Formats: sequence, structure tokens, C-alpha cells
Amino acid sequence: MNPFIQNILAITALVLAIGFLITKFFLKKKNSKKACGDDDCGCH
Repeated sequence: MNPFIQNILAITALVLAIGFLITKFFLKKKNSKKACGDDDCGCH
């Protein structure tokens, strides 16, 4: 495979992985108001 294409694919995969981690850990959505039951839903 062409090294240029391989570098582009590797950088694209790296950017997607970093973007996923940033959205997962740093941009957490706020919990919507739901009725809490006996299960631990994390809203209290």
C-alpha cells in the first residue's frame, strides 16, 4: 500500500479515536429529569 495513503488512514483513525474519547469523558450530557426508582440511575 502506498505510504502516503497509509499515513492518511492512520492519522484519520487517531483523530477519530481522540474525538471519541473527548466526547465520552469531557462532554458528558446532563441527565434528563426522570423518575428515580429502586435502581441506581445516577440522578440523585
